[in-house]
Parts: sequence; C-alpha cells; structure tokens
Amino acid sequence: MSGDDVFYETYLSPLETRMLRTAWRITRDPDRARDALQDAMARVWAHRDRVRVHPNPAALVLRITIHAAIDRLRRERRRLRAEESLEPPAWHASPPAGPATAAEQNEVRALVLDAIARLPEKQAVAVTLRVLEEQPYEAIAAALGCAEPTARVHVLRGRGNLRRLLRALAPVAPGVGGEP
Repeated sequence: MSGDDVFYETYLSPLETRMLRTAWRITRDPDRARDALQDAMARVWAHRDRVRVHPNPAALVLRITIHAAIDRLRRERRRLRAEESLEPPAWHASPPAGPATAAEQNEVRALVLDAIARLPEKQAVAVTLRVLEEQPYEAIAAALGCAEPTARVHVLRGRGNLRRLLRALAPVAPGVGGEP
C-alpha cells in the first residue's frame, strides 16, 4: 500500500461520513453537500502533510470541510446575484407552491444560513460546530487552533452577532415572538 493510500485510509475514509453530514448541515442540499465534500477532500489532499502533523487531524479536516461548504454557498449566492441582475424585476411573482409551513421553514433556514455566512470566519466556524454539529468546546478549540476559553468567546460572540444579523434580516413584527 502506498503512502497516499495509507493517508486516505487513515485520515479521510473514517471521516468521510462526518464530513458529508457537516457539509449538508451548512448547505442543506445533498448535491451542494457532495460538491463541498469533494472540495474539502481536494483541499485536505493538497495539504496532507499539514494534516499528518496536526495535533488533531480530525478537527482540521472538519474545519476544512466547514470552510469548503461555506465557500460553496458564497459562490452560489454570487452566481445567483449575477443572474438576478441580468433578469428584469418580477413585478407579479407568484408565491411558491406547496404548504405555507414548508415555505416558512425554507425562508427561515435561508435567513440563518445567510446570517452565518456573514459572520466573521472564526465565529461562523464556532457557531456551526457548536449549534449545528453539537460539538464540545474542546473540539471547537481544536478546529480553530485556539484555547478552549477563546473558543467559548467565539461561540458567544458568534451567537450574539447571529442574533443581531437575524433581527436585521427579518425584523419581528410587534407582538410576535415576545416583542411588545
């Protein structure tokens, strides 16, 4: 078995399912998640010497996966904005088909993902790992390459910034959600 085969079997193969699940939690789309997984695997492969010597290779690989998924969403958003700028405005757009609940859930999910993508990089990673992946602070610290108290600060600040961004993106109507 060559050194490259050993690297794959040791570092990538055991994490492939977690990598895909992590990418899906960010992209919320199976095709985008698979694309992000491929991007992440290519990045890990390109930096395999760095992964081998990292104190926590699994955390580094998952961090690379998170970045790949966020990058995939950002590229998609840029592409959509470019396409929208070429189309005339839709004055009489019909509401999306399907149940109102599904539409509302899709809208909320899109708002949250958009808000996470707007966070500073370390906060986005910390919030994603803590809230979506339900990782302990120790794992978050390893993924960010910082001390555990610093990881806690990144999560705390990320949640605060996320809350402010969500309020700005979707203000709550008076009397809804506990607002006076």
